[in-house]
Order: sequence, then C-alpha cells, then structure tokens
Amino acid sequence: MSSTESTSHHPHADRLSDLLEDVLDAIESVGSRTPQQEPNSLRGIPTGITDLDALTGGHIDGRLMVIASRPGLGRSTLLTDMCRHAAIKENVPTVAYTLEESRAHFITRIKSAEGRIARHHIHAGTMTDDDWTRLGRIMPKVSAAPLWIKSPGRLTMRQLEDEVTELVQEHGVRLVAVDGIQDIRPEKRSDLREREVGDIVRDLKTLARELNVPIVATSHLNRSPEQRWDKKPMLDDLRESGAITFAADVIILLHREDAYDKESPRAGEADLFVAKHRNGPTAMITVAFQGHYGRFVDMA
Repeated sequence: MSSTESTSHHPHADRLSDLLEDVLDAIESVGSRTPQQEPNSLRGIPTGITDLDALTGGHIDGRLMVIASRPGLGRSTLLTDMCRHAAIKENVPTVAYTLEESRAHFITRIKSAEGRIARHHIHAGTMTDDDWTRLGRIMPKVSAAPLWIKSPGRLTMRQLEDEVTELVQEHGVRLVAVDGIQDIRPEKRSDLREREVGDIVRDLKTLARELNVPIVATSHLNRSPEQRWDKKPMLDDLRESGAITFAADVIILLHREDAYDKESPRAGEADLFVAKHRNGPTAMITVAFQGHYGRFVDMA
C-alpha cells in the first residue's frame, strides 16, 4: 500500500514529528518554571494535598484516579475534599456524583470542612454562636462555587456519560468526581460482577479521555486488609480488582491506624498509599485526618 493510500484511510492520524514537537514543548514548559511559580504551576488541577500534587501533578486531563479503602476510613471525605478544593479554592467547575450518601450529607461535609465546624454540631442541631459566625463567613464563597452535586437514586453508565458530556460542553466542567464505582449500573448485565465493574471502569477511563477531563472515583476494598496484622491495604484487595487496577491511571489506597486501634500513637494521621501511578513513582504520603471537620489536610 502506498503512503498516500495509507494516510487517506487515517485522516486523523498525526505525524510523529508533530507529536514529538508537542511533547518537547510540554517538557520545556515544565522545566522552565521558576521555584516561585511551582506551587501554582501544576500540570493538573490541585488536589489540595501538597505532597500528592508534587507526586502526581494533580488531576490531569484524561486521567482516571481511584481512591479505595475499607468502609469508614474516609474515602468519601477525601473525594469531597478534592471537590471542595477544586471548586471553592481554585474556582474550577466541578461535578460530584454522590451515590453512597445524600446530597445533604455531601453539602454538610463541605460546610463543616470549609468552615471548621464540627459535623456532629450540624447534624445534631447544636451549633454554637461561634459555629454560626463561621458558617455565615463561608456561605457566600460556598454558594458562589462552580460545583454541581448530583445524588441520583440509581445511575447507569449511559446516563452518567450523557450528563457529564452536557456539563463539560455547556458549562465548562473540568473535574468529574464519582463516589461509588460499584454503585453505577452497567449497560449490560452480566453473571460475573467483576465483568460488570470492569465495563464501568473502562467506560469511565474512556469518558475521561474523550472529554479530556480528569475523573476521580471511589471504590471498595474487600475484607483482606482486616485479616493482616497491620491492616494495611494492597492493590489485590480492590473488590473486582483486575479491571480497576488495569484501567486506572492513579490508585490511592487509604489507611488509618486509629480506625483499628483507638490507642494508636498515630491518632489523627492517615496514609495515602499511591499504589499505582501510570506515569511516575509510587509512594506513601501521610496527611492529617480531621474527622470532626470531615477533611484531610497537609501535615503541619
């Protein structure tokens, strides 16, 4: 087949020389940043955790990040925190699908974290005068944030694709968050749950690439960590693990010693094990967990 014939069959193919030029330009722009620029010059949208941003470059367009843990360790909190940071601190249009809790709970977590108001005060209706003052101070900022929150009773992959496409194209959404991969219903039912979850994860990755936006999602871990003496999670503990491990670009396994041992000397600390990082190294990042405010912050 002649060269003219082969290119006519691939009208969207790019020449290697053009692609290399783009890559070299990107490398040069990263390398030319000054130290003063560095904190604000991430490739992607900041996660709000300095060491995680330094390792991964933040939420990068086209990339799928998965946060996984056993129940009650804070994966929904970490996801909410990332949305809060993007929408409120960075003014990045963000959509969050909360499939494991109500919209009201999601909003309460944001108000609690942003205003440093104890969540149990909000839930129990026992807010102090100081709490009300803090809430009044943050409400204009929270209300103005470009954050869409959706909490459908059931969600199919087709519905998610249609809604996110519309939000990206018509409202300029630049970050998509999904709390609960296992709660999305597949288009095709299968006898094998692993196959269903595999289809969903691959579709999430495809959606991220087609719309050129980052997607961050949460996933369950199976019970295996609880059988180990140190309770630490591993990649193989991902429920329906094979497909998630293969499709995701970044996988963060969340662990807190004090969730298992109330007397732990590491009370108030959380480990974010970046167990998969397609374009870089893996690492363990330790952050502070402020459970009463429902947020994770950099270690002082």
